[in-house]
Amino acid sequence: MNAVIRQVCRNVKRWRDAKMALRWTAAGMLEAAKGFRRLKAHKQLSILKAALLKHREPGITVVDQTAEAA
Repeated sequence: MNAVIRQVCRNVKRWRDAKMALRWTAAGMLEAAKGFRRLKAHKQLSILKAALLKHREPGITVVDQTAEAA
């Protein structure tokens, strides 16, 4: 997506304000969206979301496995 935005925005010779930059960035995003493909595993996204939320629950301590035991 960033490459397409860069390609679209290179046509601008003089940036006038932040609104103009946002408009051109949005135009680049719309252009990039044409090339996006659907996720192959989109049906499993709900399972992934549930697993990530469970992982974020308080009370779970994450042990750094790279640290050496004292």
